[in-house]
Amino acid sequence: MRILSSAVILAVALCVGCGEKTKAATTTPPAAAPAPAARAGGAAAPAPAPAPAGRAAGAPAAAPAPAAAAGRQGGRGGAPVTIEQHAAAMKQIAQAAAAANKALKGGDNAGATPSVETLVAQFATVETFYTQRNKPDAVKLAQTARTGVADTMAAIKAGDSMKALMSLGNAQGTCKQCHGMYREGGGTEPYKFNAASGITPP
Repeated sequence: MRILSSAVILAVALCVGCGEKTKAATTTPPAAAPAPAARAGGAAAPAPAPAPAGRAAGAPAAAPAPAAAAGRQGGRGGAPVTIEQHAAAMKQIAQAAAAANKALKGGDNAGATPSVETLVAQFATVETFYTQRNKPDAVKLAQTARTGVADTMAAIKAGDSMKALMSLGNAQGTCKQCHGMYREGGGTEPYKFNAASGITPP
């Protein structure tokens, strides 16, 4: 009987001990998650880059402003062309036309090219001059002359000296028409506008 009582007491004690262990296991809080590993060398992670001044964070960057449009050749929007510049252009046209004719008649297309390029540029100046003074008849003649020298250049590039000469002659024909309406004198003296042109020095 004493042995049985001791066995019962031992069993009860074991049950109580197991119950305490189970209670402790269920009430123990979970371990905290480990802190993230430091960056190599101990350096801290870089902070996010700040948004550019004048722009909210996350907003798209503004598109760059378009470049200013270039002035059109022969247009009213170009710089003012003075009477003196017009006279200088006429002198260069006369010299370049003579040199281009001489080179083309000799079959020297390469030699004629710089002179024809000068003609293209100077007829554009003449066109601008008359556009700015609202002289549509002279503007049309200057445009026709520019087309003629452009055709001359195209013929030179194609190796056709005869066609280049013909196109150059057509361009020079418009010069004679314009001089008849606007120029005073026979054309051997420096360029001067006649009274009917309505163009006078400022």
